[in-house]
Amino acid sequence: MSLIRVENLEKIYNDGETKTPALCGVSFDIESGEFVAIMGPSGSGKSTLLHILGFLDESTGGNYFFDNKTIKEYSLTEIAGIRNKKMGFVFQSFNLLPRTTVLENVKLPLIYSEIKESLWEEMALKAIEQVGLLSRKDYETSQLSGGEKQRVAIARALVNDPQVIFADEPTGNLDSKSGQVVMSLIQKLNNQGHTIILITHETYTAESAKRIIKLKDGKIESDKLVLNSHFVDEEFIK
Repeated sequence: MSLIRVENLEKIYNDGETKTPALCGVSFDIESGEFVAIMGPSGSGKSTLLHILGFLDESTGGNYFFDNKTIKEYSLTEIAGIRNKKMGFVFQSFNLLPRTTVLENVKLPLIYSEIKESLWEEMALKAIEQVGLLSRKDYETSQLSGGEKQRVAIARALVNDPQVIFADEPTGNLDSKSGQVVMSLIQKLNNQGHTIILITHETYTAESAKRIIKLKDGKIESDKLVLNSHFVDEEFIK
């Protein structure tokens, strides 16, 4: 069965006087272990879709199945648990705490977990090592470059070993070399078995995925496999 399935998904924003459709009958399946890029221009509905898939927002129509259950079948406590244990999030703006260390930032999701505090440091250090930043573990995040900050954000998303990682324009604030490092990490995580859902407007970044879903005006314009994915050499990660 699919890890994620959406059927005729709709989202309408209502400000009281005006109704603005963001998603108009979107349907697709994502299997466990896939690397899917969702592309589209500004206003196409891609960020709205990510927020619904990540349990950060609700649709106004259609059905969303995660692990073979609709969102309506989960309690609020179960939804919070899924977000914490099974989902990791990487955002364009990093969303790091500026006056705390790399290690403290990566530990953050563990505070809201049921994992014993005695294990937090070991788990956080393992995630930091995966992104090649052990030498920066005691640096405050304000001391890091943009590319390093995004790698910390990836480590934080990884710390609970999530089933699926949502990456929303992860290279949007980075120079090309830093962007390559980040995409190399994301590809590596997919090779390790993590399901990746990438939101991007950049064609080159999207072609790192194995499948591209293009949105336009809240509808799926195309859904195709990528025959020649761009894979970045892992030697960039140092």
